[in-house]
Amino acid sequence: MAIFNFAIKPPDHFIIMNRSHADAFTLMELMVVIAIFSILAAIGIFSATNYLPIYQKKAAGRTIISDLVKAKIHAIRQRTPQTFIIVNNREYLIRNSNNISDVFLTRDFIEDFGWKGITIQSDTNPIFNIDGTINNISTINIHGADSDPLSITMTITGNLSVVE
Repeated sequence: MAIFNFAIKPPDHFIIMNRSHADAFTLMELMVVIAIFSILAAIGIFSATNYLPIYQKKAAGRTIISDLVKAKIHAIRQRTPQTFIIVNNREYLIRNSNNISDVFLTRDFIEDFGWKGITIQSDTNPIFNIDGTINNISTINIHGADSDPLSITMTITGNLSVVE
């Protein structure tokens, strides 16, 4: 005869539930999803490598425009004319027009950014005057791996623009 008749129930986290197999992914379903992601990644990488030379050329144009604006501001602040000089087809510098050893900025596309396919050329070396105007107005052409060059044009008042 039992004095205490009660059943001890185990806690809920010890109960093993009967799970159906519909809650899990099969190996075949996972492989199909991985194959689809691999194909999309391959297409994305191919598109990125085709766009990379265009991106580098546009980035080089923005860099040159930025450096030209810096030269203009530097000429106004320091009250000394600044000359933009292309050293070779991938490197340029900005220096004081009166003192050639006073270099304000140098830029090399291979050393600074690793852009081996970018080349630049100009017909003259523009000089930024102390009032922000430009002597020796020129057009700076930027060539990349694609066929269309990018041109930076300037006006005598110091306005700069990019022409594709």
